[in-house]
Amino acid sequence: MNLKFKKEKFFFGINNSLLKNSWIKSKPDTRLSLNISQKYSLTNNIANILALRINNINEIKNFLEPNLDYYLPDPTIFNDLEKGADRVFKAVKEKENIAILGDYDVDGLSSIALLRKYLNYFDIDTYSYIPDRLTEGYGPNLKAIDKIKAKKTSLLIMVDCGTNSHEIISYVKKNKMDLIIIDHHKSYEKHINILALINPNSIFDSSGYDFLCSTGLTFIFITYLQKLFKLKSFLSKKLPNINMFLDLVALATVCDVVPLIDLNRAFVFQGLKIFSKRQNIGLKILSDESQLNKKPDEEDLGFFFGPRINAGGRVGKSNIGEKLLISKDENEAELLSKQLNTLNYQRKLIEEKVYDESIKQIIKNKKFKNHSLFVFSTNWHEGVLGIVASRIKEKYKKPVIILTKNMNIYKGSGRSILGIDIGLFILQAKQKEIIVNGGGHQMAAGLSIKENNLKIFEDFFEDFVKNNKNINTDTKNLNIDEVLTLGAVNDDLIENINKFAPYGLGNPKPKFLFHNVKIIKPKLIGETKKHLSFFVIDETTKTIKAIIFNGLDNELGKTILSCYKKNLFSFIGFIKKSIWKNKTYFEIIIEDGVLGKVII
Repeated sequence: MNLKFKKEKFFFGINNSLLKNSWIKSKPDTRLSLNISQKYSLTNNIANILALRINNINEIKNFLEPNLDYYLPDPTIFNDLEKGADRVFKAVKEKENIAILGDYDVDGLSSIALLRKYLNYFDIDTYSYIPDRLTEGYGPNLKAIDKIKAKKTSLLIMVDCGTNSHEIISYVKKNKMDLIIIDHHKSYEKHINILALINPNSIFDSSGYDFLCSTGLTFIFITYLQKLFKLKSFLSKKLPNINMFLDLVALATVCDVVPLIDLNRAFVFQGLKIFSKRQNIGLKILSDESQLNKKPDEEDLGFFFGPRINAGGRVGKSNIGEKLLISKDENEAELLSKQLNTLNYQRKLIEEKVYDESIKQIIKNKKFKNHSLFVFSTNWHEGVLGIVASRIKEKYKKPVIILTKNMNIYKGSGRSILGIDIGLFILQAKQKEIIVNGGGHQMAAGLSIKENNLKIFEDFFEDFVKNNKNINTDTKNLNIDEVLTLGAVNDDLIENINKFAPYGLGNPKPKFLFHNVKIIKPKLIGETKKHLSFFVIDETTKTIKAIIFNGLDNELGKTILSCYKKNLFSFIGFIKKSIWKNKTYFEIIIEDGVLGKVII
């Protein structure tokens, strides 16, 4: 089979790949690419990649070295932020009792930790409350407010939740507590009884910063607080350097899968520098206990730290993660890290069981033919549904919602693909009273629903996705940055690629097409033996290791295992330099491939 590219503004693959993706190669601005190459002494390949990520050459400095001085906005552009900060300033000055209630995920925990660490500097010992995922569910509840009021709280700050909790908001007011909400979940409704609603995704806000996670928004909040303390200082000691909290902001920004653009990119870029200083005791000990023997990058934040800190919340012990993030004692941090590692291992076992059963349900009922995927059970563990939904989404490239029964209600999580706003869908389902409760943002959501509405909800979900005009869920575009031979992979290439980090949503890792390669020694690896590892060699005679994660579960991996000896393959993937037993080697992480010769 031949796969040809048509040379226009974009190069389009004629045939779908083994994973049913359409391959597209963007053509950079030739003049811009040439200017970049000449001014910065870069190869044509690297200049082309950079030209696809910026609009003009003046943006390069801020792209390669994003800093907060350039990207941080004036905090006063956010609705109610000044009002909220003034109230916190008053509470600190008068030594009021402040409580912070937040979500049980990494963004919620990091937001709580950020506020507590900052306020603790002023000798304010805040009380924190994290709803139990299994018994209380997402967001504030009456029981939580009663416990907070019992602490003689006069000011309650909700982070990463609360925007749409109207009944609870009224209850807070009834209990004579002032309320500040710092959140990023979508809302199209009016709100009352809130002293300050700081949410760039509410109808009151026109800041344009709807891409922030709650911890990023909380950091902006304390930058304004810092300004107040400087202007009206009643302290004799020096104010804290709030940039030392950027490790928490970077962690939450990556783990909440918000776009790594503009300010978010600066948060992660600068936050990783703070990470490397190892000044957060909890994160330092977690690295050591889990044997992360390298300088952390954005991938480590998402796949190493995030799952471990989340592990407690998945089994109803969220306060372990929060305690770790604010810990000042190495012995305590060591104990907490060991607990999280144990819980994370247990989570993996539970997750694998739920994932396997979900896939069987999809296949048995032929749900993979739908535009959306909706699965549920009476006995799945609620704590792993979000991560299972993410895996199913990656496998089928479709929006997914997965539920389990909790008492008399079904609860669960949803994950989406680019172009389908699942947070908006959940809001619409709530407005139509199809679901009991729910909320979210563009890529992720949570909900609860009565059993008698499951079929109505499934049909509503399918219609929402089917009628969305922004995307075709049957195929997905994979963008190719450059076509390379294996011989072009060297240390200089890796070094230059690393300059474009941090990578994530909005700034994906550069993807390369390696065409007409032979495969050598494929084998299944990993604890579950689902990942496929092998070597590739092309006409340059250079051999490089390659890996396909979860290759056993898809057509690409199955095709390689069945007919690799007599066929050429072409792959799209990104390249990295890996370390194993003190040895370094190049590695291609493959995302898709085609069987047969490719003509370019």
